[in-house]
Amino acid sequence: MENKAFNIANTQNEIGWVYSDLKWLTEKESAIANRERNELLKSLAGEVRYSFLKNKLHIGGLSPGCLTCGEGRWSCLLLNGLCTAHCFYCPQNRQMKKERLPTTEDVPFDSPEHYASYLKKYGFKGVGFSGGEPLLVFDKLLAYIEKIRAVCGRSVYLWVYTNGDLVTEEKLRRLERAGLDEIRFNISANDYDLRPVELAVDIIDTVTVEVPAIPEDHERMKKCLAKMEKIGVKHLNIHQLHTTKYNYKNHRDRGYTLLHYPYPPVFESEMAALRLIKYALDKKVGLPINYCSAMYKNRLQSKGKRDRKARWVMEDFEELTGAGYIRRLSVRDSAANIKKNAKILSGIKGSSRLWSWNGGRAELFVHGALLKRMDIGKSGLLVRYFEPRYEKDPGPGEPGCAVELNCTDKIHITKKLVAEYEISNEVTIKSFQKKFVEGREWNKVLKFFYGSHGRKTDASSETLRKEIGLLSVLKVWEDLGVGFPEVY
Repeated sequence: MENKAFNIANTQNEIGWVYSDLKWLTEKESAIANRERNELLKSLAGEVRYSFLKNKLHIGGLSPGCLTCGEGRWSCLLLNGLCTAHCFYCPQNRQMKKERLPTTEDVPFDSPEHYASYLKKYGFKGVGFSGGEPLLVFDKLLAYIEKIRAVCGRSVYLWVYTNGDLVTEEKLRRLERAGLDEIRFNISANDYDLRPVELAVDIIDTVTVEVPAIPEDHERMKKCLAKMEKIGVKHLNIHQLHTTKYNYKNHRDRGYTLLHYPYPPVFESEMAALRLIKYALDKKVGLPINYCSAMYKNRLQSKGKRDRKARWVMEDFEELTGAGYIRRLSVRDSAANIKKNAKILSGIKGSSRLWSWNGGRAELFVHGALLKRMDIGKSGLLVRYFEPRYEKDPGPGEPGCAVELNCTDKIHITKKLVAEYEISNEVTIKSFQKKFVEGREWNKVLKFFYGSHGRKTDASSETLRKEIGLLSVLKVWEDLGVGFPEVY
């Protein structure tokens, strides 16, 4: 379950001053939108498949590249920032005039060797080359493919995104010889021209069409389905439009309705994608179709990025949550009570690395598995969440580490504090343990929570709302959402 109030506040903060300039669902419109979307999803039941905690809906199989993405083992390398197209929905800065260094997750790579070492160090299984338009720097693209093949062999699946403007038979054959596995065409950027796609089918093993679901182009996409299947396209990937500071004016001018989630997605885009899948099923189109929603990207892709970095900077007493954040638990109390708990923990065999206490501090850091052995009493529990991030120039004393990629290159990873909560209520602390440490089901935790408070005469309804609200907010950092979320 998503925390609605948290997401609305977070979106308002993310969008800032332009929030009131954009179109959002009212409470009444949200009810209608959810009913319409749920009816459409219900009409697809039994005919579609769901993958990755029901976050990805598709008919037919997923491409190997999409599988590595969902598993969190995919790297997207932006080879350059320049493009031949001018798509209204482009989330990047289209005012860029100068080619930039190849970049992934804001980390620049100045050579193919540097990037190949990075892939090997982190155990990536897939790479997607993007741009702008990567074929604008064709020789650089070839150099990166060839170096990855030399360093990683065939263990990494490679694909390239293109709008097709610069595709020729010669370039396709050179890409195939270099070791490219798949090519993905955004035909919406090229007036839905399938000729470059058809040219690639006989040369590259896997040819995919990957487009955003543009509501105004729904009928054009319907007409393309049979053509794509006929010429031998292996997969159709449909993305949900999302909003950034570079495209928000275009989305506003088209009257799109935005949703309260990161990089606000467009509601009409999701409906267009689902209706296209419904049409393909009704017409018995055999082309595998994958809907890649903005929420899937926010959940699965973001989690994968955090998971890869976390292992380098986590302390033994810290834990990685289901959503990919580093959780740090601590107890603050009087020196006497801290010393008492430290004595309890020191008597637990094999636990020395799972807790930490500097005798001069009135704070004890502890792994969640040890909470049940402690006497927390009225001291309360402090819960902190950190996000591991790449940092080009970390500040002095900033927590983190430098990961060596090879003899000359390294990447700095830091831990950024993103949330901090103090739990003082004894029942809420035990509910936290049951849900987020022991992994109990939410309905069973709620039963325990209300049952325990029911035996207390001082538990007001306001206290219950406050404490349940706190646990619900913690779920944002602890659990990866399952299925299609409510729209609002």
